[in-house]
Amino acid sequence: MSPYADFDLDRSTERAWVDFGARLGEVLSMMDATEPLTVSTHDGRHGLAGYVKFVALGRDSLCALIPGKSLLPSEHRLTDQQMAALTAAGWNPPDPGQADDRATHFWLLGSQGQSDELARQAVEVLRQVFGVHHPVFLAADVLAEILQATPADPQGNSLAVWDDVALVPADDNIAVMPANAAHLAQMVARALAEVPEITPMRDADGDLAIRVGSAMVFVRVPSDGQEILVFAPVVHDVDGRSRATEVLNDINAHARWVRFALLRDRVFVTMSILGRPFVGAHLRQAIAEVCKVADGVDDLLAQSLHGRTAFEADV
Repeated sequence: MSPYADFDLDRSTERAWVDFGARLGEVLSMMDATEPLTVSTHDGRHGLAGYVKFVALGRDSLCALIPGKSLLPSEHRLTDQQMAALTAAGWNPPDPGQADDRATHFWLLGSQGQSDELARQAVEVLRQVFGVHHPVFLAADVLAEILQATPADPQGNSLAVWDDVALVPADDNIAVMPANAAHLAQMVARALAEVPEITPMRDADGDLAIRVGSAMVFVRVPSDGQEILVFAPVVHDVDGRSRATEVLNDINAHARWVRFALLRDRVFVTMSILGRPFVGAHLRQAIAEVCKVADGVDDLLAQSLHGRTAFEADV
């Protein structure tokens, strides 16, 4: 059986949003008035694509803000339908009579005692209004502040701290022999955390999700701790499994390191690297290779298999 045969992208994404919303609620419950918190998303061509800003007003009061029609680049300005949806969901339209950001933003008041509800409303806006596919597509600096969950091993158990074994050497070309799968999973997480431009998110199944450019990549350590599997969804809603299998077999015959696999109605690009010993440079090279291939063939594969790409190119 494939080491990721149980992977379900929709389930993983839903859990990621639930976890993100819970952690956001915790952060909001402890906010003070010294500095606002802005959860934003960007695209590679136009920059800022949307945001939700939270401001503590004092006395347990919070205000969530969504940019009005003229505050975002023209490519991402709210449509009339989106603004109507916000109003229907309880958001107040911009009020020129206000002396603060509420004059130019849609706004919603909440309390720190019920910050989870405000976080839920914000997550709905990020997903439904701004079209953010997964929390990893949010600004990395915000994720680093919010994602403070205890890391878990591939079975979801909290990891011990391996003080007696070097987690990741200063030189990531040095090989380190992991004690077991949990230790390997922790080294993988630490190696990715050292890369400043990415912020990994761990889901309930133990997979690490990361954004690299427009690609979304998952990193999994199987329970036997023998390998590290790097994989990315490239095509959804494939039409015709038999034809898809033939096409992917032809591609795999010419592929050097990566392999393409059909899992239910989705195509994944995968690469496996040995985990014993662990070499950080190998992991980063594998992620770069998977991203390069995924971004290079997804449109062509989607057309050939009558499916759709996993994520829009400008996310």
